[in-house]
Amino acid sequence: MKRWQKLGLGLLMMACFGAVTPQAARAGMFTQTEVDQSKYVVMAVPVARGGYRLLVVEQIKDTRPCWSESGNGPVVVDPLLVTFDFTGICGRATDSNGYSIRVAQQDLGLQYGLRIEQGDGELLLVGSSHRGGPGMVIGRTYGMVEGQFLKFILNPSWRLTRRTYEGRVLGHVYFTNDSWDAATGATPTPTPVSSEGAPASNEANRTSEANTTSVAPIAIPVPGPQS
Repeated sequence: MKRWQKLGLGLLMMACFGAVTPQAARAGMFTQTEVDQSKYVVMAVPVARGGYRLLVVEQIKDTRPCWSESGNGPVVVDPLLVTFDFTGICGRATDSNGYSIRVAQQDLGLQYGLRIEQGDGELLLVGSSHRGGPGMVIGRTYGMVEGQFLKFILNPSWRLTRRTYEGRVLGHVYFTNDSWDAATGATPTPTPVSSEGAPASNEANRTSEANTTSVAPIAIPVPGPQS
């Protein structure tokens, strides 16, 4: 990975983790809103000590491109947002405060987590149950290039949506499927959400929130933003 990418990624991750203020809310109170899929990219970001973390980037304004893509099978992503002050231009989700799984109108943030697995010559984005439920293959890279940011192509029944609360569209991103059968090949009865509810971010200002995996942020020196 290029040195500027490592430095920029450090800035990106630290900004994201510093902006989260958890609040309790019932998962059943959330709904979803459709979004323009072309405004988002889902990618696997290589980690210095090995493995990958999940990053979702949104193009909020067209002032400057937040990323570029090259190749096919896999698609390599150039995260352009780490080269400039992307406030108000690019949105990003970097952990479970910023994204979760939603199937058949049910928020599964308490029951499922997202993780990246190495498949046969590719990376898989999977939903893993914390309670013994069936697994979900949400997307794949269709190839491997070591040390590069790789785009996940979502499987046909999956798409991104945005969390909505009492009519207000929030910054939280859902990996959404309309049916359990399509998502897992099974039709389980999900475990009811507890009355305490799921943790949620303070999402009133989408440009200040941050949000992708349970892995701790990388401690990398951070350069000043470039104009």
